[in-house]
Amino acid sequence: MAKAKKVVKKAKKGKKKQKQSKFLPLFLLMLIVMSMMFMSTALIFFIGLLPMFVAFFVDRSKKKTKAITVGAMNIAGCAPFIMELWQGDPSMEKAVSIIADPMAIIVIYSAAGIGYIIDWAMSLLVASVLYQRGASRKKAIEERQKELIERWGEEVTGQIPLDHEGFPVDPESPAPAAPAKS
Repeated sequence: MAKAKKVVKKAKKGKKKQKQSKFLPLFLLMLIVMSMMFMSTALIFFIGLLPMFVAFFVDRSKKKTKAITVGAMNIAGCAPFIMELWQGDPSMEKAVSIIADPMAIIVIYSAAGIGYIIDWAMSLLVASVLYQRGASRKKAIEERQKELIERWGEEVTGQIPLDHEGFPVDPESPAPAAPAKS
């Protein structure tokens, strides 16, 4: 029965991989065609979104939250310069002049840096909240343990001395004599 469940799980994983791999070449082909059609925009995005790509490969989490945060802020940093390109002459010379402007690169990469700061701050905030929840839960458990000890006695703590057979030993009574060997 357990083997059958494993086989079904493996088959489902295989189907999921097939679906993903089926669309990946099509997506890459579309990306290449679109970048050739809009070469100037692709140049700004390629240079501007380097921090997002780095964050994607550095982030080891399953949901890639760092890559999403840095990427969103990085795209926001690229947006004014893309708009500048699209409102004027969308030529390659204009895109190169935008990318060659140090202020544009500083703005774009600073926006990505703000994404890193947001990710760092939110990680600290979530860790702090989870720590506080754990501490309050621990306090509630300790209070409940005290209530149980008051109600049922010290025996429920599991910290009373036991004899060699596992029965509780009364600390006021003398120690039992060892069994005689025959």
